[in-house]
Amino acid sequence: MTKTLIVDGNNLLKIGFHGVKDFFNEGEHVGGTWHFLNTLRKFLEETNYTKVMVFWDSDTNSSKRRKLYPKYKMNRKSFDSDEKTDSFNKQKTRVKQYLEEMFVRQLEVENSEADDLIAYYCQISLDEDKIIFSSDKDLTQLISEKVTIYSPNLKKYFKKGSKIKFDHIEIPHYNVTTFKIIAGDSGDNIDGIKLLGEKTLVKLFPEILDSQVSFTDILTRGKKLLEEQTKSVVLNNLINGKTKDGIFGEKFYQTNQILVDLSEPLISDEGKELVQQYYSESLDPDGRGYRNLIRMMMEDGFFKYLPKGEEAWVNFLKPFLKLTRKEKTNYRNKKTRL
Repeated sequence: MTKTLIVDGNNLLKIGFHGVKDFFNEGEHVGGTWHFLNTLRKFLEETNYTKVMVFWDSDTNSSKRRKLYPKYKMNRKSFDSDEKTDSFNKQKTRVKQYLEEMFVRQLEVENSEADDLIAYYCQISLDEDKIIFSSDKDLTQLISEKVTIYSPNLKKYFKKGSKIKFDHIEIPHYNVTTFKIIAGDSGDNIDGIKLLGEKTLVKLFPEILDSQVSFTDILTRGKKLLEEQTKSVVLNNLINGKTKDGIFGEKFYQTNQILVDLSEPLISDEGKELVQQYYSESLDPDGRGYRNLIRMMMEDGFFKYLPKGEEAWVNFLKPFLKLTRKEKTNYRNKKTRL
């Protein structure tokens, strides 16, 4: 069984970019790049992965959802200056260059979010055991027998049967989609049902804590409750799809389902073809090599951050060289069969 590490690229890079603030080379911040590579190295050192996939958000990643819902992620501002934006983009480009030499598969698709690319990859890679590295709770929808999530913020693995903690409640991973359709997602600026907070949702529908339910199940149950509690404002809001911006009826649920449900990833046909290609292809070793890595590490001043000792750079690169050997063997085997 192939064991694959899937990395939410922007997520990991932002953690290092904001967290490792004191790593500089010739006046330029390199903390995000160093943290990304070092984190990846540690994961490869701890687990015998067959291959690694990194998926990136494109610069226009919100466009598809924003056409449907103009407020989508309009509350977000990643950086407080153009200088930081430029530094992040430069480090993202540099990480991509490193990954090419390390035989790490990576993909960025115009107008697509990494979440959707990851979701589609999980749908087609049924013969792989997958670990997804991301602090994004949206991806916990994907947990299954074949998919485990590792949260770098919590330093914890979430497997089939795990519960996901939100502000006030913990719900099974299989109800995350239902929860987000109804409650919305403040992080992505998606409105939920007015007055239906987490505690109220659990009080009215306690089954969401231990049984698999869809939003239509919640609506059906809500209609029955409304027959008994005819003056309930929150139940009326639920049935009528009322948010703080107005009453939207069925359209509220249709829109939120498209926005949050990763069982139907928002990817173009071309994007799906690219994901399929990166899932099945063998990486051509031509032009890749550890000498390029050493040169890049010297250019970026990374040797001063390695432990003391003559073998420090060898030990740093060992996990990547192990991955390289696997990918080269896979390439040769496929060439032989052809």
